[in-house]
Amino acid sequence: MLKRLVLTALTIGLIAFLAMPSHASLVPMSWGFPSMVEKNSLTSFQSMFQEATDVESAEISFPSTLSSCTSSLGFSFPTILQNADATSTLSQIAFQNQEQFAQFAYPWLSIGGSPVPSMGFM
Repeated sequence: MLKRLVLTALTIGLIAFLAMPSHASLVPMSWGFPSMVEKNSLTSFQSMFQEATDVESAEISFPSTLSSCTSSLGFSFPTILQNADATSTLSQIAFQNQEQFAQFAYPWLSIGGSPVPSMGFM
């Protein structure tokens, strides 16, 4: 009797379970193509100015008065002068401009409560 009661209860439970409609709690599917964009710009300007001056002067002069050296000869050497002036100027300007652009897009598909959008392998 107990066996028949348990079997009847299981049969009623199985019929009630099969009679319920099926359902699932899924979130809507979302998709898209997110893009990552990178843009860099570099500008460089250089200005250089240089000036160098070199002034040299040399003078060799012998006295014209009679001394122990020149008294026997009776003459003296003339005065010798040498001047050298040099000037150097350098000017340089440099300009550089560099631009870089990169863009990357991938398909994005998410079904359910995924915390990370998939790239096809997650």
